Amino acid sequence: MSYHIYTTEAIILKRQAFGEANILLYILTEDLGLIMASARSARLSSSKLRASLQEYSHISISCVKGKNGWKITNASQKSSFFFDYPVYSRRTLSQITFFLMKMITGESPHPEIFQTVSSGFEFLKNLIEKDVANLETLLVLRVLWQLGYVASSSSTEMYIKNTREWNDELLQEVGGNREALVQIINKALKESHL
Repeated sequence: MSYHIYTTEAIILKRQAFGEANILLYILTEDLGLIMASARSARLSSSKLRASLQEYSHISISCVKGKNGWKITNASQKSSFFFDYPVYSRRTLSQITFFLMKMITGESPHPEIFQTVSSGFEFLKNLIEKDVANLETLLVLRVLWQLGYVASSSSTEMYIKNTREWNDELLQEVGGNREALVQIINKALKESHL
């Protein structure tokens, strides 16, 4: 029996070891949504997948869906949002990935969420420390809107009209309205019951 190979861009959100040398990965993909996939023997030093399958890596991934779930057949790293980034941004990466794993359920495709997260993480690379919290607030607000938990209104419109636009002026606006935006986010999280 042959399986269809899916190839897509992805971000590794979480990595867990299992068995002697296997890895279980939580991966936000552009075409498949949030998937859980295994990589057999990927912790062995001889594995061709080992270097690419690190947390917070932006990768191109090929995988198949078998009777026991997704299995990774190939991966190549495009960049690392962890190693290539300032130390002060790592806490934000961790909090956003935890948020994504909690809020995105099932394997339904969300290419717009992938593009928002990917472009936001790219912009994070050159941010000064004081602006990192504003980026986190903006990214979370945009994802909640894309998932249908935040309504478009006069108080949110400027932040969600282009979810791949990131610039210093927008982050300053977020900083000035952060308290109100956090209230909108908290209300959405409470109403999601997740």
